[in-house]
Amino acid sequence: MSNEKRSVSVARIFWENLTVAGLIAFSAYGLHAVLVSSHTIVSTVWPAGGIALAAALRFGWRVAPGIVAPIAAGSIGAANPLLFGLLAPVGFAVSVYIGRWLCQWQKIDVNLATTRDVLILAGLGVALPMWLAGSLISSAMLISGMIAKDNFLPVAWSYFVMNATGSIIIAPVALLFTGGHFCLRMQGFTSSVVGVFQLALILGTSWISFFGKIAEGSSSQALAYLPFPFVVWVALSRGLGGSALAVFFSIAMALSATSMGLGPFVSDNALASIWQIEVFIAIITTSGLLIGAGSDAQRREKALQAVAATRKAELERLKAQVNPHFLFNCLTAIHSLVRTDGKAAEEGLTSLSSLLRKSLDVAKHPLIPLGEELEIIRDALRLQKMRYEEGLEWSVAAGDEAEKFRVPPMLLQPLVENAVKHGVSDGFGRVDVTAVADRGDLLVKVRNTAPDGCDPANWGESVGLASVRARIEEACPAGSEVRFSKTPDGWIQALVWIKAMG
Repeated sequence: MSNEKRSVSVARIFWENLTVAGLIAFSAYGLHAVLVSSHTIVSTVWPAGGIALAAALRFGWRVAPGIVAPIAAGSIGAANPLLFGLLAPVGFAVSVYIGRWLCQWQKIDVNLATTRDVLILAGLGVALPMWLAGSLISSAMLISGMIAKDNFLPVAWSYFVMNATGSIIIAPVALLFTGGHFCLRMQGFTSSVVGVFQLALILGTSWISFFGKIAEGSSSQALAYLPFPFVVWVALSRGLGGSALAVFFSIAMALSATSMGLGPFVSDNALASIWQIEVFIAIITTSGLLIGAGSDAQRREKALQAVAATRKAELERLKAQVNPHFLFNCLTAIHSLVRTDGKAAEEGLTSLSSLLRKSLDVAKHPLIPLGEELEIIRDALRLQKMRYEEGLEWSVAAGDEAEKFRVPPMLLQPLVENAVKHGVSDGFGRVDVTAVADRGDLLVKVRNTAPDGCDPANWGESVGLASVRARIEEACPAGSEVRFSKTPDGWIQALVWIKAMG
């Protein structure tokens, strides 16, 4: 079995590297073809940067060969010096993995779930590492004798711009795609039609801005931002996935037109043209991606609020059922004393009045000290003691640290009632409640004697027990739980484990 798992793992690593290498090689070949056909010397975008960054973030170190190999092969195949063909790919890969480390240091979610993740990707994953990549590639060219010292900074800046823009455009799309964000889902006919219409608007306005007759000359530079309102619309309505695609298509058309000598960014000054299109890319990508991520976060927050409201309503319903049930049990205990012991019944009513007052007071707070909860339980057991007289024995004990532990009010009371119900057989029984603090967590045991054949596994989920489970799930930290079991000596035990607040 271990050999089979190893072979699957090796096969997966092989295909991951092959896919990454193929995508980088294909993007480099496609870019080269565009530059040659359009007689353009320098590109403002290198897509391989975004592919490599996304692969490193998604798959880690195991795809490093797939990043280095195609770049080295392409460089050596282009008749560059061998030293440059070895140093440049390694320097680029090191920069990419430094970006990965910086993003992981800030605990990025590679699915770009929040605007914070987008900012981490843009700043720590793109800006700093890609400047380092440009510097290392320029250093490799200098060492190899391909450039003079005076050209170091301009060349480093050019490579930084190419890698940075390629990364900020391609990396979000690649990360979202590999995370299944673009999987086809049935969203309804209307939503699909609107999505197609939005894509058509992005493509149409981008074509008008960069390929249309009115998009000629520097006087039409403002027209380049015609797609921007539609990118914002897609980002608000479709979230990060939609905005990433909208940004990709609009910038792809801008780059295609510019490389062909068309559009508002074409001028006699090549440096000015590069600056203009870089500003356009920066505005479109940062705005679209941040708005899209913020829109997704807002939708998730609304969904969580709706779930929370539903669960709160359910808890209130359960509490509304539990409180009358608790009152009914207390009144039953007093009713049994009215005809046999009037004085005890009078004392019982006084105790009940005090008990109800305490219950109403603690119900106003989401959490109360366990000590207050145990006082209510003691009052309730005193009332039950009046009902069963000498037939019911009970004890409630807790350590000082446990009594300070904060719990939802009236959480344990249904468990105690359940213990009395199942613990008193033929008028006799015992109920013990103990609470201790264990390494910051709270451990409460509610134990009761039980007749032969009593098994908690056969109990139905009563209103009280359902309330306990629901309130632990809602109000207590993850990992908190309640379990029922039967001990070897015949006792029934409810074990409540509440984890310490984070």
